[in-house]
Amino acid sequence: MKKYLLFALALCFVFAGCGNDRLFKKAVAYSKAGKTEAALKTYNRILQDDPNYVSALVNRGVIWEKLGDFDRAEEDYRKAAKLNPYHPNVLTNLGSFYLSRNFPLDAISNFNIALEVDPNNFLALVNRAAAYQNLGYKRRALEDLERALEIYPESQLAIVNKAILDYDLFNYDDAISGYTHALYNDPKNAQNFYRRGMAFKAVNRYGNALADFNMAVNLKPTYVAALYERAKMLFKSGDYESALADLNKIKTVNNKFVPAYEFTGDIMAIEDPVTATSNYMVAKRLDPKNYKRYNAKIALMRTDAGRRKVIKRTVDDI
Repeated sequence: MKKYLLFALALCFVFAGCGNDRLFKKAVAYSKAGKTEAALKTYNRILQDDPNYVSALVNRGVIWEKLGDFDRAEEDYRKAAKLNPYHPNVLTNLGSFYLSRNFPLDAISNFNIALEVDPNNFLALVNRAAAYQNLGYKRRALEDLERALEIYPESQLAIVNKAILDYDLFNYDDAISGYTHALYNDPKNAQNFYRRGMAFKAVNRYGNALADFNMAVNLKPTYVAALYERAKMLFKSGDYESALADLNKIKTVNNKFVPAYEFTGDIMAIEDPVTATSNYMVAKRLDPKNYKRYNAKIALMRTDAGRRKVIKRTVDDI
C-alpha cells in the first residue's frame, strides 16, 4: 500500500507564454474534465510553438505519467527544471515523479530545493515525508508531516499519513487521535476504522478495537483484514462461533488467505481435531515455506495435551 504519495499538478500559469494563454487554459480545462487525449494534443500544440513553455511541459509530464509513458514524463519534467531550476512547483513535480518511480534519494534532492525556496510548500513536505519513510527515516518523515499539518491542519492526507507513521513508531495514542480526527472528517472510511482498531488493539483496548472492526466490516463486508482481526477479538471474548463465521466468510472472499485456515485450526483444536488438521493441511499447501509450523500443529492434534497447548498459544498470541 502506498502510505504517502501526492502529485503536485502544475495547473497554474507559470511563465505562461502570451500567445498560448488561451490554449493553455483550454488544456487545463480538458485535464480537469478527464479528457486526457484532448489535453495532450493541446499541450503538444503549445510546445510545438513554444518548446520552453514551462507550465505546459510540467502538465504534459503529468499526462505522460497517467498514460504510463514514464520516459517522456521524465524528459518533460527535467526540461522544465532545467529551464527554471528554482521554481518550487516544477521541483515538487519532478520529486514526486522520482518518488513514484522508487528513487527516493532523487526525490528528496528535489524536495529539498523546493523547500529552500518555499518552506511552506505543503506538497513538497508531504511527499518528502513519503521519501523519508521509504528510506526508513521515520522521525524525519514525522517532522515533515507535523510541519505540513501546521500549514493545513485539516488536510486529510497529512492527518492519515501521520497517524500511520505514529502507529509504526509505536505512538499508539497519537495514532488513535489522528484516526479519530480523520474519521470525523470521513466517517465512512472502512480502512481508517480498521487502522484505528489496530491501534486500539495495540494498547489492549479490545472492546474499542472490536467496535472499530465491526464498523469496518459493516462499511465493507468483504474487508478480509478487518474480518480476520474481528475474528481474533471475538475469539478473545469467548465467542468462538462468531469468530469461526468470520473466518469462513474470509474463505469465501479469498480462499487463499492462509491465516484464516490456521486460525480455524487453532479454534477447532479442542473440539474437532480432525477439522483442525484439515485446515492446517490447507494452510501448509498454500504456504509451503512454513510447513514445519503446520506439521508441528498437526502432530499436536494427536493428544489432549497437545491440543490444549495449541489453544493456549493462540490465546496468548492475540
